[in-house]
Amino acid sequence: MPLSPVTTSFTQQPTGGAFVINAYGADYLEVNGIRQESSVLVTPLGGPEPFPATVLTISRAQIEAIAARAPEVVLVGTGAKQKFLSAEILAPLHAIRVGVECMAMGAACRTYNLLALEGRKVFALILFDHP
Repeated sequence: MPLSPVTTSFTQQPTGGAFVINAYGADYLEVNGIRQESSVLVTPLGGPEPFPATVLTISRAQIEAIAARAPEVVLVGTGAKQKFLSAEILAPLHAIRVGVECMAMGAACRTYNLLALEGRKVFALILFDHP
C-alpha cells in the first residue's frame, strides 16, 4: 500500500534572527515563511539561495564554493530517500574537515533547525529532483 504524500510544518520557535525551515513537502521547502520549489542552499544568517543542481548534476565546483564559506557542518537533503554524493564531489569539504551528512530531506530540515538554533554555522543543501 503506497504512503500518502506527507507535508510537515514546525511549531513556531524564537529563532534569534537565524533563518529556519518552517515546513517541507515532497516538492517544496519553506524558509522563514517563503516557499522554495527548487534546489536551495539554506544558511542561518544568509537565508535561502537558489542552487542550480540535483543529486545527479551537482559538481565538485559547486561544493568548492560552499567549502570556501567555511561552514561547520553541511547537511545534504536528497529528497524522500537518502542518497549519497560521491566522495570525489564531497572532497573539498572533507579536505577542510567540514562535517557533511547526506540524508532524506525531512531529516536534513529537522537537523538543520536544531543546529541553527544552537548558533552553529550549519548549511542545509536541499536538492530536489529538478534544479
